[in-house]
Amino acid sequence: MDDDSEVVSFIDIGTSSIHILVVRFFKDSMGTPIFQDKENVRLGQNLFKHGNIDKETIEKTRIVVSNFVKISKNLGAKKIIAYATCAARETSNRKELLDAMKVEGVDVKIISGFEEARLIRLGVFGPDGPFQKSLEIDIGGGSTEIVLCKGKECLFSDSLSLGCIRLANGFDQDHNKAITFSEYDYLRRHVDMMSYRTCRKIREIGFERAYGSSGTMIALAKICAAKRDGDDSYMMYYELVEVMKELYTKGVEERKDVLGMTPSRADIIVSGGAIAEELMYLLGIDRIEITDKGMKQGMEIDYMLSNGYTNFDVKESSVLNLAKRCQYDQAHAETVQRNALLLFDKMKEEGIHNMDNEMRMLLSYAATLHDIGEFISYPKHHLHSYIIILNSYLLGFDNEELKLMALMTKFHHGNFPSKGSKQFKDMDKKETSDLLKCAMILKISDILDRRRNSAIDWIEMCISEHDVVLNIGSESDINMEMWKLKTLNEEFETVFGLGLKVKLA
Repeated sequence: MDDDSEVVSFIDIGTSSIHILVVRFFKDSMGTPIFQDKENVRLGQNLFKHGNIDKETIEKTRIVVSNFVKISKNLGAKKIIAYATCAARETSNRKELLDAMKVEGVDVKIISGFEEARLIRLGVFGPDGPFQKSLEIDIGGGSTEIVLCKGKECLFSDSLSLGCIRLANGFDQDHNKAITFSEYDYLRRHVDMMSYRTCRKIREIGFERAYGSSGTMIALAKICAAKRDGDDSYMMYYELVEVMKELYTKGVEERKDVLGMTPSRADIIVSGGAIAEELMYLLGIDRIEITDKGMKQGMEIDYMLSNGYTNFDVKESSVLNLAKRCQYDQAHAETVQRNALLLFDKMKEEGIHNMDNEMRMLLSYAATLHDIGEFISYPKHHLHSYIIILNSYLLGFDNEELKLMALMTKFHHGNFPSKGSKQFKDMDKKETSDLLKCAMILKISDILDRRRNSAIDWIEMCISEHDVVLNIGSESDINMEMWKLKTLNEEFETVFGLGLKVKLA
């Protein structure tokens, strides 16, 4: 492993669950997660009824924190940063809780609701913030953090005493059973009472997009998605209204059978849903985007900022981190990337394609990652690369971008697919065409460095009547490369509508 790397562990001790994120930081790049997990301790289960955390729950918390610290150290973490939030803030036996969590020399710090909101903002939007004026709602176990920002500027922030565990246990209601409409309406009216000043201020400022994070939002979105197309990256208000009618009229065991339900949340989903539904109603949110980013990612970014890190090109950094973890051949990858971008630009100048800069960047990243499958084995390495990228959860990329990069790497070696391949059944003609063009450019670029010796000195391009002509300059023997390129003529013509001719200058 890279001697310049550093491993840091981040532990988020929430009212509902305890999360851990262990990150390896490579020199001159952002961190890459190497481990994450969570345990549903329910720290606030009795807090909102009795005002303190019971001894049994404190012991469970101690065990989980202790195990997470051991895992962190086994993974090489030299620094462990642990923050506790709402339950730790409000319990009357705070010292007893902190003493129990002080294991292996780790000092757990209790942070304010506003600091929690700031870290969530960093985790969801990154250090540069959103391009549009955006609202973020994070429904936790004991509190709900709301942030409105644009770019790096925080326009409004608040921490509300509203949480799925607080509401489920703070009233004379049994959420293990079905509740009546009037009981559910009481929850919504309580949310209204606790949040109306905040919502009024947000409406005055205005926003363009809304985002939801936390387990509650993710769980609700999964149920809504299961009733339509399965896409849980967003949730509509009208969907949530119908889902909540179904959920609050069922007992906890019946709720577990609802399509898309996260069983461990069946007892707190009604209270969490009441918060989400009422806030969306009060704020006029028809659609809310769902993210799995949150406080622990914010802790990571905050650590980087506090240690002088300024280069936050999230996509490039996450690509390089994955490449390094897979022990890629850096010199070969950089040569292939250089060749690919050169060909992309020259072909665009000649009017051979009209792809935009986004496709150019995806091609660049695919070139960096095209051979990472060799980490598993060289035979079928292009398939291994495809699987690794598709399942890598690279920071900064959406699912569609990951799919395009993965397919480019898949097609850079071996048989090239036809436009009618079933692999493209969910893509439109333009997207399929652009993908195949980038994959062909990557395939040519890889062949040009087949012996991994950067033998190509320069490449010129021109168009004859029916062909793209590549004039290749090299002082080395590149007969193998030239022969291999000539075998691509038929596939190249299918993709670009022109033949391919290669000449040694």
